[in-house]
Amino acid sequence: MKNNLIKRPLFYIWLLLAALLCFMYYCLIRLGVMPFRMLILFVVIGALMLLILGLLWLKKGSGIFSKIFGWILAVVLALTAGTGSYYLWVTNGALNMMTQSIGELKKVASVYVLNNHVINDPKELEGRTIGILNHINTEGSKGCIEALDKKGIRFKTKGYDSSIKMVSDLKGQAIDGAILDQSYIATIEDMEGQQNIREEIVPVFDYQYAVKKSGSANSVDTRTEPFNVLVSGIDTYGAIEDTSRSDVNMIVSVNPKTHTILLVSIPRDYYVETVCDASTGCAQGKMDKLTHTGLHGIETTEMTLEKLFGIKINYNVRVNFSSLIEIVDELGGIDVNNADDFVSQHGGYHFEPGLIHMDGDQTLGFVRERYAFADGDRQRGQNEMRVMQAMIDKATSPAILANFAGVMQTVGHSFQTNMSMDELTGFVNQQIADGAKWKVYSYSVNGSNGTDFAYELGDQASVMYPDKITVSNAKADMDAVRKGEVPPYVNVQ
Repeated sequence: MKNNLIKRPLFYIWLLLAALLCFMYYCLIRLGVMPFRMLILFVVIGALMLLILGLLWLKKGSGIFSKIFGWILAVVLALTAGTGSYYLWVTNGALNMMTQSIGELKKVASVYVLNNHVINDPKELEGRTIGILNHINTEGSKGCIEALDKKGIRFKTKGYDSSIKMVSDLKGQAIDGAILDQSYIATIEDMEGQQNIREEIVPVFDYQYAVKKSGSANSVDTRTEPFNVLVSGIDTYGAIEDTSRSDVNMIVSVNPKTHTILLVSIPRDYYVETVCDASTGCAQGKMDKLTHTGLHGIETTEMTLEKLFGIKINYNVRVNFSSLIEIVDELGGIDVNNADDFVSQHGGYHFEPGLIHMDGDQTLGFVRERYAFADGDRQRGQNEMRVMQAMIDKATSPAILANFAGVMQTVGHSFQTNMSMDELTGFVNQQIADGAKWKVYSYSVNGSNGTDFAYELGDQASVMYPDKITVSNAKADMDAVRKGEVPPYVNVQ
């Protein structure tokens, strides 16, 4: 009997299906998002289907109809196990990449020269005068000078307290070059008269270095305990590891017991006291725009906002603009309820009031625009929250299945978080088990516009002075979510 069974081709197909099903269960267990009771039920159903298929195919004397029905069942099993295994494998890889611990900040300090083709090679810096910043990015400047010295290239240096003054002297040819961290170029570009800085000066020498990241997650049991997450959007289009300003800043308060989420948007120009680990070269205790804290890593932005609101932020998530374009496109676009009629500077897109469908590039134009609004950055923050809500809605709808693998692969290399894999999957596991609908609230802090000294620039800049009442209201809303109460100053989305 046993020898006869081994000689039957259907027996090997049945073994192959069993192996494929077991691999899917392995991926599911490894991912850890399915509650134990559901997992057991899933395993039992799969085992029963295999048993039925075995009886249909392998029982002696099975008729033609049993064989046909068995083939139908085999196709269903193969599609389920194959597709399920692929999706689970991709998801596990994406989450692993997102939660991978990165202990360093990537930085690049460059010697910039006028784009007039007088200096085209680092060797031509010999004997010239190069500007350096006295108190900003000193590690990058020192490393750049030492790297050139090792090449036998020596020059005179002139110290500056203001990056704007240094760049102006370079453009006026009072100096021959200037050492700047590349992430500062976008900061200078925002200043009056510097809009074309990327065309006017170019790097002739690059020095790559890394700064050890400070801070770590304030871990909680994400399945049952409330927690706060800082979502920071950086203004670069390159790798997520690159250091840059934090242009989008949002604190997401989550209560997994009450299934409540609060989104609090903070304007990029908020004038705040920088709080950080001074070893990163940051401006500890200095007043500056919130966006500039991102130049020293998301942990600096996190600590600064913890002091501003008097809260503890448990985790952070970092995303850049190129990520936004890719994810929205992978989702097949998003639908946003737009409140204002405006045209964005990025792409020149016209957005009419009402429900609008946007692809990735349109979404980028939608969230980056602030000059078209009387409320400026505050209105942009509200649009950012609308986009986040639309992305959550699309990602949790059946529509995501159309390109699930593409979405997860994009998410994997587009996001960074200090939340561990276990904390992330534990949270998802609990929500699948509960199956409850989430309530999402939002709030934007406000302030008054002005001009003040920005330490990272070493110069005057446009800032927003925080409105203490709205800061207090946001804190009250976060506390309410943490306590399982309805936040008092917001509306349901």
